[in-house]
Amino acid sequence: MKRDLKHINRYLDQVLSSTTFAKSPVNRELLKYLVACSLKGENPKEFQIAADVFGKSYERDKEVNVRVYIHNLRKKLKAYYEHEGKDDELVFVLPKGHYTVDFQFSTIKSFRRQVHRHAPLLLGLSLLLLLASLLLVFIFPKKRVDIPFWNQFLSNGYSTTLLLGDHYFYRGPIPSGQKGSIRDSKINSDLEFDSYLKAHPELIGQMEKTNLTYINNQAPLGLFYLMQVFGGGLYELEMDYSSRSKIDDFRNRNLIFVGSFKTLHEFKSTTQKLGLKYDVESSLLSYDLADTTLQFDNRSTPYLNYEYAAVAHFMLPDERRVLFFLCDNDIGNMATLKYFTDKQLMNPIMQELKALESFNFKAIFEVKGEERTDFDIKLERLDALPKNLGEIWP
Repeated sequence: MKRDLKHINRYLDQVLSSTTFAKSPVNRELLKYLVACSLKGENPKEFQIAADVFGKSYERDKEVNVRVYIHNLRKKLKAYYEHEGKDDELVFVLPKGHYTVDFQFSTIKSFRRQVHRHAPLLLGLSLLLLLASLLLVFIFPKKRVDIPFWNQFLSNGYSTTLLLGDHYFYRGPIPSGQKGSIRDSKINSDLEFDSYLKAHPELIGQMEKTNLTYINNQAPLGLFYLMQVFGGGLYELEMDYSSRSKIDDFRNRNLIFVGSFKTLHEFKSTTQKLGLKYDVESSLLSYDLADTTLQFDNRSTPYLNYEYAAVAHFMLPDERRVLFFLCDNDIGNMATLKYFTDKQLMNPIMQELKALESFNFKAIFEVKGEERTDFDIKLERLDALPKNLGEIWP
């Protein structure tokens, strides 16, 4: 009961100090009184309310006034929970015909509150990961690891951009009553943000876009592996974030994308045209073939992480290269990047690509890892891409 009482008092103070109740001293006193009675298990009569709250002796005609005050209090509470208190994890309810207060806890809102509370930590971690990435770039030796697959990236005359997939944040109301940074796995771009507001117009003015994003562990580790190929030369490999990049930015550049399916932003349409589609809610990766669609289920157990990660690569008629490393959890890209930057591991897949008679391909790898450390990777599918790549990429 101590924990409940602490929560009740905290949220009662929050309601009483709100803008909705700011100019309603009668409603504030009435709510405080009814909450106190309810906590003591009392069900006050109308004459008691009139005497205790308004300091009036019991008179028959005053009962009507008490009912009016209670009715107005219900309206005030309704207005508060529609706006300022819509994210409160505890709601004060005055059932009709009763003068006791029901205390309704919302476990869902409580969970959301914990997520909002840790948003600054996620953003801080993102900054540390970025600093680690830059440190790796500057200190890694300049000598390249010679792997045939990467030669065209290094010698086709185009600059290469490494695009790190960063997670989308927006600003909105948090339980403290202020605005804070919010991460929703269903909102992963400005376009999805706009679509969400269009479907929920009542939230216009409460939610707004922000430039804040964060990257996962796969970003600095992926950069570490790629530096073995590119030799740490910043003049050959530039870096940017997917949230601030557009497809048109790469009309005269090579592209290497490393990130989650949830961080594709504008590049989502490209991977879908390649036949790689990911459903965030069901964690299903759909892999389109000419006559069928395969589905790969990303799942977890308490000790092992299972991840189906995707890789897609194609060369355009002007010899520009585009390469996607895609996953849901970090271990997928950690494993595939290690695989593709290891000369010995790449030999078998190079033989399969020769047999495929195309270096324009998409592939699915099954990765098994523990605590985000890959220890087993298996090629599940390797298929040639269609020849109409000009319709897929500018």
